Amino acid sequence: MKIREAIMENANASNQPKLSGTIHMDGMHVCGKFRRTNRRMKATANSVLTVHGNAEIKRRLPAINPHSKDNQRRAKNKRVAIAMVEVDAQHGGAKRTIVAMCRSENARDVLQLARQYIEPGAQIFTDENPAYNGLGELFEHYVVNHSVEYSTPEGINENLAESFFSRVRRSEYGVHHGFRPTYMTFYMHEYAWRETHRRKTQHEKIKQLATWLLTPTYSRYWRGYHCGNRRSHLRHPRPEIVMGPVDAPWQDARSKARGGRDRGTS
Repeated sequence: MKIREAIMENANASNQPKLSGTIHMDGMHVCGKFRRTNRRMKATANSVLTVHGNAEIKRRLPAINPHSKDNQRRAKNKRVAIAMVEVDAQHGGAKRTIVAMCRSENARDVLQLARQYIEPGAQIFTDENPAYNGLGELFEHYVVNHSVEYSTPEGINENLAESFFSRVRRSEYGVHHGFRPTYMTFYMHEYAWRETHRRKTQHEKIKQLATWLLTPTYSRYWRGYHCGNRRSHLRHPRPEIVMGPVDAPWQDARSKARGGRDRGTS
């Protein structure tokens, strides 16, 4: 964890240049995953009529109840990871990846992150989520409608951000077997660092990590942890990493635009 802390403190420091050129920006829901009901009854004719009436049935009865007491408790742990991936115009693929943890995917946090990490005038590719609508004020904003296509004929897509999130998800299932909000920021910065420096040799990466770890300072998050000092107030992500008040709703802008329907899975 101290290595991940060193990555988080140095990779996106204020002396680092901002992202420029073409940027793929997207969000991924992590933590707070809803669980299926303990017992699922077989749908009968009466239950189907109660839910759907005489309307056409377009989907099965949901196996997840987002309004249950346990799922409402889990919803408080839901976070959104916002990834900003700079396109490498020379070699293709991702050149540099910056990630931030937010309480929800909303316009205020998205615009604040873009101002902090992206050069004005850069091209930003996003999906149709309303949270990104305000980016056109400072940047060249292009949108791909994922309900229609993955990429437009003009090449507008966010595949680099999506591919980064797919590797994070594979690591969640295969390595960590689940994420928790307390440590999620450390994990996301580790994956972003791996993505950015994937073309470097092992010697170069170890040398960089050793330089950061041997810097004469002390750990802000883990000092005295083995002595019982958990410092929970410091292990929570910093305000500039997790945007918004702690009581902000977990629903994102897209769910609000669709009438506030709960999103059971991400």
